Amino acid sequence: MGSKLQKHHLAIIPSVPVWKDQTVLFFDRKFYDGLIQYTERWPGKITCILRVSSASLSGFGVIEVDEKELPFQCILLKEGEQIAETHLNNVSIVLASADAHDQLHVSSLCRKTGIKCVYVIEYIPETRYQIAALETKNPLLLLRRIIYLRQQEKKRMAAFDISDGLQSNGTPAYYQYRQYRNNLLYFDTRVFSEHMIALNALQKRLDDLTEGKPIRLAFSGRLIRMKGADHLVKLAGMLKQRGLPFSFVIYGTGDQEQEMKSYISQHSLGGEVSMPGAVDFYKTLLPEIQQKTDLFVCLHRQSDPSCTYLETLSCGVPIVGYKNRAFAGILDLADTGWGTEMNDIEGIAGIIERLNGNRAEIAEKSRNSLNFASKHDFETTFQKRIDQLLYVAG
Repeated sequence: MGSKLQKHHLAIIPSVPVWKDQTVLFFDRKFYDGLIQYTERWPGKITCILRVSSASLSGFGVIEVDEKELPFQCILLKEGEQIAETHLNNVSIVLASADAHDQLHVSSLCRKTGIKCVYVIEYIPETRYQIAALETKNPLLLLRRIIYLRQQEKKRMAAFDISDGLQSNGTPAYYQYRQYRNNLLYFDTRVFSEHMIALNALQKRLDDLTEGKPIRLAFSGRLIRMKGADHLVKLAGMLKQRGLPFSFVIYGTGDQEQEMKSYISQHSLGGEVSMPGAVDFYKTLLPEIQQKTDLFVCLHRQSDPSCTYLETLSCGVPIVGYKNRAFAGILDLADTGWGTEMNDIEGIAGIIERLNGNRAEIAEKSRNSLNFASKHDFETTFQKRIDQLLYVAG
């Protein structure tokens, strides 16, 4: 097979699935935008190997593309079908997901066939255990899940041993797997340089900050316990009890949504807290965060490298949040926010109350936030990842 390899034929195997209806494919919008970056920048052929979802992906955050209009070759895996040597015909380098348990054999497959293999990794073992604990109430079932996760981690490390490089999304993964060669740190984001807040728009918002109006808070993301959604409304209740004038916009949907709305009603928070649901990222969310937000509240109870961090900083908005390993890693690199220990809602309330009386500190970290994010925009991030793949491909 080695003699058939095309020097710059890249195969991308994501963890996210695709859904098919007739000749139309439904992609996760964020993933598809990334694929387009590869097709525009990669000096060769691209094949995308995708698992077909049995459930519809139509709706918010999804893009529909006819198969005939795809700017890359697409291989669709049937349900239960494992990636095999035949799927990698003529490929010279593979970018696979190490977060997908059914891709941990890919580096072995590549080693056998003379193909270079780079893994993308996001979650660390700690994050997987945190998620399992949040999602599993039965102690016996939780123990079984933890044992399974430990077995998978052994397979993951064995896969890394024979891979040719890693692309680590966020500092937790980067440091967790620092012993492996060609380990690239990057920060996930959907924000192109053109979407970042302009300096004059940032200055206008910071000028408004000095007028003494109620401090403006926001959150966006899935409204689930893992993302600390239930803590957001509790925080709002604490701020109101402290007599702090504020507004709090919570964007998103999730299984905690109705419970949060009930809490808002029961604690008479309707004048302070609004929940507009899921809104369009580029048309609505970015402009509103940029124009109407002083502080972003991020109470994630696990250490996944959420794109929320860089996307918020690109709006010139600093973050107040729990210092999970992902957020703490960013704070170690740039002075872009304030953190407390996990689940310390009182501590978060105290920080916000203090900052309300010291708004110059918010302004300083707002500028720091934009400065850091401007070095990690969507295009720059993808170019770094492509440069690493080209280096590994030789």
